[in-house]
Amino acid sequence: MTDATTSPVSTESRRRGQRLRSLRSRSEVIAGVSLLVVLFTLAWCVGFIRPFSPTEVAGVPFEAPNATHWLGTDDVGRDYFVRISQAGRVSLTIALSSAMLAMVIGSTIGLIAGLVGGWTDSILMSLIDLLLSFPSMLLALGVVAVFSPTTLTLVLVLALVTVPHFARVVRGRCLELREREFIQSARVSGVSGPVIAAKHLLPNVLPVMTIQLANTAAIVILLESSLSYLGLGVQPPTPSWGRMVFESQSYMVGSPWLVMGAAGALVLSSIGWGLIGEGFAVSRKSIV
Repeated sequence: MTDATTSPVSTESRRRGQRLRSLRSRSEVIAGVSLLVVLFTLAWCVGFIRPFSPTEVAGVPFEAPNATHWLGTDDVGRDYFVRISQAGRVSLTIALSSAMLAMVIGSTIGLIAGLVGGWTDSILMSLIDLLLSFPSMLLALGVVAVFSPTTLTLVLVLALVTVPHFARVVRGRCLELREREFIQSARVSGVSGPVIAAKHLLPNVLPVMTIQLANTAAIVILLESSLSYLGLGVQPPTPSWGRMVFESQSYMVGSPWLVMGAAGALVLSSIGWGLIGEGFAVSRKSIV
């Protein structure tokens, strides 16, 4: 009798919770995507919005924000809004490229390790654990210090240090799936490993890959900015957010808008990626 009276309430509460989680996930994803769309639009279309280039002297140094220079000018007299937007092109491109490359490599490793198992799994996970034993920032610093800090080098290095995150997440999901009936049936039917991975495992792993992609992009953009702050990112005259924070920190008292502009763009981009990742994670929980 108790079950009959409480079951509808429990079901309704569960449905209400799912609706709230679904609404929250959509709101977070929309907010994150909106932030990134604005940043990407400014990064690639600033030349159509403002009449200045990021390297030209467009006014007097340390000019406060005004109608002509929306974020003022830097210590040389360059338009700071244009420079921040141009820097976003570099930082956002590196972050997205590194995260996607890490996803491809790490997810492939995770799929192979999770599906095959045995010695293959042990060897691959030992290599992943070896990479994880080095702090990401320290490993990136070491590699970039040896090679020239070009955009390609930064993409490869930042992808390298984030590959383990994808590998472990995807492997864990594959270990859950490989004992399911549809995977066992495919094996009994003689379906090859690559076909099982591509046709059966990959569609079920894509949600966690998407979540990890957004979270990794948020991490990578902070790592890239940290390297730029230390002088090991893209080199001048190409602007980057981390380098601009370093160059403007000496003028915080007299011209606080300089460091606040670059740091604000960096924080907003990281928040954007983070909101997307959190939104997808909440959405996955509501489905599960």
